[in-house]
Amino acid sequence: MNSLILVAAGQGSRMGAPVNKLLLEHQGHPLVAYTLKNVFASQELSELIIVARKEEQTIFRKIVDTLSHHVPVKFAPGGNTRVDSVRNGLSMVAPTSEKVLVHDGARPFVDGNTIDRAFRSISREHPAVAVGLPCVDTIKEVENETILSTPDRSRLYRAQTPQGAFSGLLRKAMDDLPSVEGITDDASILERAGVAVKIVPGNEDFFKVTTPADWRRFVQMIQKKEFPFRIGQGYDIHRYDESRPLMLGGVRIADTGGLLGHSDADVLLHAIMDAMLGAAGLPDIGHYFPDTDERFAGADSKKLLLEVKRIIDEAGYEVGNIDSTVIAEKPKLASHISAIQHSIAEALEIEDNQVGVKATTNEKLGAVGRKEGMAAMASVMLYKK
Repeated sequence: MNSLILVAAGQGSRMGAPVNKLLLEHQGHPLVAYTLKNVFASQELSELIIVARKEEQTIFRKIVDTLSHHVPVKFAPGGNTRVDSVRNGLSMVAPTSEKVLVHDGARPFVDGNTIDRAFRSISREHPAVAVGLPCVDTIKEVENETILSTPDRSRLYRAQTPQGAFSGLLRKAMDDLPSVEGITDDASILERAGVAVKIVPGNEDFFKVTTPADWRRFVQMIQKKEFPFRIGQGYDIHRYDESRPLMLGGVRIADTGGLLGHSDADVLLHAIMDAMLGAAGLPDIGHYFPDTDERFAGADSKKLLLEVKRIIDEAGYEVGNIDSTVIAEKPKLASHISAIQHSIAEALEIEDNQVGVKATTNEKLGAVGRKEGMAAMASVMLYKK
């Protein structure tokens, strides 16, 4: 039998909200409802104990009743400190429960698979676990605004939740705790008791909603999950420069008759990159690759496309499909379309049939019609990974 204690009794003073931050609502649903929904997705969970202030337990019960779940839910009163709250939660854990995890109610994006992995990781070899991530930033030890030292980053992890151990082991570690000073999480309690705590891989999404900035991040992530598809459009135009090679879609079309620009002036890739960034709600390519930056003088736009792909990937999206049009009176591009499609698809690691490339004239109208330049338009659909 496996138990999970959900700590939900905090004041949330750093949020600056008039109510418990777990009861703050987005689109009619409180923050804790998102946490509970993901906790209930665990297949290893046998019971849930919610630690909440007595005056709020009725509200939490109503929230639980709105959600589908397969395990019994109990309530324990919140304490003056986190340690007291966890101790109260432990008192409600079933006597037959073998393993117990503790999770922050303000970490809404934990997933059932991670909870299951944490339960399964508790073993004779590893009697205690904590979800965490390696530190990617350089950490400095500071005193009086002065750096004292730089710890070895390769040994540093950011602790997340859930954390836990065999039920009896966590109870004993709590009972033997001489002082709560310096205790910031449940793993610290086990460490004080000399218990080796195994790290279970976490996720950047498992952040704790503590400040207004965290709340904004939470809302943005919910919106991404609710709207898994995003559409963007891009447009670019360049003057001809007969002395430069013509690059389109990363393909060298001709050694002359190219376009004027700070980079290689690949008008098609520029339109596609703007469409990708726009679909993700990010600034255009001028923000990332300004024409005032000499690093991008004569830059290969296909390399810039790879950077935009990385940016989109970090934002949590992948390209679904692209539709694009090159508008020019010259040269004829029909024989190059397949090569352009393949070049773009290869860079974005998608199939050729996910890239549409068309070419048309401007019927001799405007600057393009007068053969002064070439334009391109693109539409991109991104989908949430």
